[in-house]
Amino acid sequence: MNRIEENTHHLTARRVAHMIKDQFNLIHISEVMNELDVSRSTIDRWRKTKQLPSMKIGKEIYFDKNEVIRWYRQFGQVRQAAPILNANQTLTIGYTTVSTHMWSPHIIKEFGLLEEELRRVNPKNRIEIKWHKAKDGMELVKGMIAGTIHLATFGDYALSVSHTISRLLPDFRPILLAAGGKSAEGNGFGMVVPMSLTLKNISELATLPIATTFRTNAEYRLKKMLESYHMTELNIIHRSIEESMESLHQGKLSASIMWEPFLSLAHHQRVGKSIFDKELGLGFMAGVVADERWALAHEDLVVAYLKAHLLANRLMREQPNKAAKFFSLETGFPEEVIHRSISQIRWDAALYQSDLTRLSYFDSTRQADIAYNIAYLRIAAQELRLPTLPVHPIAGAWQQDHYY
Repeated sequence: MNRIEENTHHLTARRVAHMIKDQFNLIHISEVMNELDVSRSTIDRWRKTKQLPSMKIGKEIYFDKNEVIRWYRQFGQVRQAAPILNANQTLTIGYTTVSTHMWSPHIIKEFGLLEEELRRVNPKNRIEIKWHKAKDGMELVKGMIAGTIHLATFGDYALSVSHTISRLLPDFRPILLAAGGKSAEGNGFGMVVPMSLTLKNISELATLPIATTFRTNAEYRLKKMLESYHMTELNIIHRSIEESMESLHQGKLSASIMWEPFLSLAHHQRVGKSIFDKELGLGFMAGVVADERWALAHEDLVVAYLKAHLLANRLMREQPNKAAKFFSLETGFPEEVIHRSISQIRWDAALYQSDLTRLSYFDSTRQADIAYNIAYLRIAAQELRLPTLPVHPIAGAWQQDHYY
């Protein structure tokens, strides 16, 4: 076919498409994007995951206008509950550096991983990213309730508390999107005592003052452990973990509940040893969380962030020296301590059924399971050409040959 014939062919195909469009009340994909104020990738995602009806004529994609209206009323009306984040607006990411398990957002921030993904989503619009560094997970939960934080990474205790709060505040619907760093039973938390102190059983703790941080994962785990041994009259004192480290250095403290990277630092400096690790709970996990309605209204942003999260996990796994050098400068801890801490943690965003079981450990009422949505992570993994994630949390033990 020569150029004239080829041009004639394209003109004919275009005319036919327009005739069909007019006759059957069709709307072009670009018109749907403009009408609903969403990107092409969002439309493609809706076609795949939510069965938005469409048809292909030649190379162009069209929709039945009446079907789009019907579909949007059924599936898209929740988008009206939150404003669309347009150009020149701010996306606020909440994070905390109190635990190694929650360091992925810091990697995303330092290496510009999210900015890169957002440029791919919509290169014309400029979305300002604001990073909110919190002292702990509960500060992030408060920010999400207030609507000032859109996405956040915090620990399993704060996630469980946020779920409890959601039962009291119907307008707050936190949803778990992906796992952050996680560690198995006996890792991630420990009771640190002086090297010279030897305890043979938990009952001997009754004679010691034990330091822990107030209203945190550490305090909750300590109390649960003591209750399981019917020990309720212990001398529990509230101190920051930094103060506890200093007191151990000075020989002024008998025991303290610690977590990574402070566990690795205590071992490195030989100021203490960890005991009763397994008794302190079912391991530890951080999670990436957003309000459900906000996520539905900003699917492109959620997927972009989760892609950056997956890339940060990959960096932690494959380039631990690079990550350790950065966090050593941030924390002031020796690189070998940071490297050891990072290596203690599984950097895997996939959700396992065992992860969700761990989260229920903190909910004494057991009224409902933690809300989660794997769909966005599945899309992010697919766009990064990773193995396909199942539609439900993975059953069984953590897979040693598949990481996300």
